[in-house]
Amino acid sequence: MLWLDDVIPLHLADITFPESHPLRGQIGEMFAFAIRHRSGLVLFETGIGRGNALLDRHYQVVHRPIELELERHEHRVGDVRAIVNSHLHFDHCGGNLLFPGVPIYVQRPEYQAAKEPHYTVPEWVDFPDAEYRQLEGDKELATGLSILSTRGHTPGHQSLLLDTADGPVVLAGQAIYSKAQYDHIRMTGEVPPDDPAPEPDWYLTSARQLIDLQPRRVHFSHDSNVWDREAGE
Repeated sequence: MLWLDDVIPLHLADITFPESHPLRGQIGEMFAFAIRHRSGLVLFETGIGRGNALLDRHYQVVHRPIELELERHEHRVGDVRAIVNSHLHFDHCGGNLLFPGVPIYVQRPEYQAAKEPHYTVPEWVDFPDAEYRQLEGDKELATGLSILSTRGHTPGHQSLLLDTADGPVVLAGQAIYSKAQYDHIRMTGEVPPDDPAPEPDWYLTSARQLIDLQPRRVHFSHDSNVWDREAGE
């Protein structure tokens, strides 16, 4: 049985959104999550990769290497037994190449989208001994861990649902951008207009799907704030 403490946020980077972005000038946080499961350590997201000078300059990236973040919690890269990417944009899959031979779970439409020009950094997706497991919809990954298809931000976005002794925990990825957005959708039934999703109808449907799970906690890949039902949220 998983516990709330088995979900470990890993703060992997900070960026400053460029002028071309709807959130221009704001600071963006990048998180991955390590899940201590009895079958081994599972990673949700791997953050921004290193060594791309153009991205580092354009987004003013401040890196926090995933190896060091894992070590802070007494884990190593070699402990990771599976990876789930919410999607394959550069800021969510950039550390995948540190895990050759480790199964990486993505939705099939997402993997196909990653082949399109300018979608991501190709070498952070396809690398020697990359072991992708392409899914078509929801899948139980292991006891207490379920992948949920949450299309909207991208055509193959997915989130992770954890069954814990304290209640359901959702790793939303970017199906819901932040705690503030989660609260807004809960209260109004609508997505705020400041950063429109590529597929707004799908995005709202997926967000409502996650809210309807009545989770105990919700973690977000771009927000350190955690939505917690027991905190009176």
